[in-house]
Amino acid sequence: MANPSNLLVERDNGIAWLIVNRPEVRNALDTQLCSQLIAALKTVGDDPEVRVIVLRGAGERVFISGADVNEFRARLATPESALDYDEEAEALMRAIKLVAKPVIAMIHGYAIGSGLLVAMACDLRIAADAVRVGIPVARIGLVPPVPDVARLVRLIGPDRAKWLLMTGRLITAAEAQSYGLINRVVPAEELESTTNEIAETLAANAPLSLKAIKQMVDRIGAAGQSVSEGALWYDEVYTSADFKEGVDAFFDKRPPVFRGK
Repeated sequence: MANPSNLLVERDNGIAWLIVNRPEVRNALDTQLCSQLIAALKTVGDDPEVRVIVLRGAGERVFISGADVNEFRARLATPESALDYDEEAEALMRAIKLVAKPVIAMIHGYAIGSGLLVAMACDLRIAADAVRVGIPVARIGLVPPVPDVARLVRLIGPDRAKWLLMTGRLITAAEAQSYGLINRVVPAEELESTTNEIAETLAANAPLSLKAIKQMVDRIGAAGQSVSEGALWYDEVYTSADFKEGVDAFFDKRPPVFRGK
């Protein structure tokens, strides 16, 4: 059963704050939390008193650290289960896109893997200056879902997308802003007040105009919508010895030795 305390929902002055509250696992996403977020987005999206949605992690150390390691190993056991797993994650990204209100990601600490992917699905990204972000799939031997790669390419272009995905390195907030991955970087102590100020600015604007702008921009850049488009690569990667080695090394806390097989 989902733990309702894993997601806190607060409303204030036309702004709904969705707060991921799993400090024991660094605000990691699991299947239940994804479902809770989807339901919460529907609820606040249907609330006429809510004009803007802010997504953040509880505390100041982590936005969302990534997928919950307690379930992803089992869920990636076969290409078919990996596709199903990523389809479930894409349902959350789709919910963020379909809600007819601006969604702001307030990023503090780390946004790694799924954490950054969720932030990318949001309409605006505001980050603290000490933030580190990255998508280290190649360091473990995973396949990035096609819709996430498409969103990344639309945000930062193909060359930088390849650099970020192929190296798997974490980059600073300043680098991410220079790439176009983050809209604004502020000192950590100003992050919440700045995010609230931006949210209030949007909340004061015409809701139907904001809805139209969001839907127009998203429709224009709608290529790469389906996780199933990646089936060919899932079959190759998730049946490979390198995938097993990458995941084993991750849990053993050692460098992996990849052989391209």
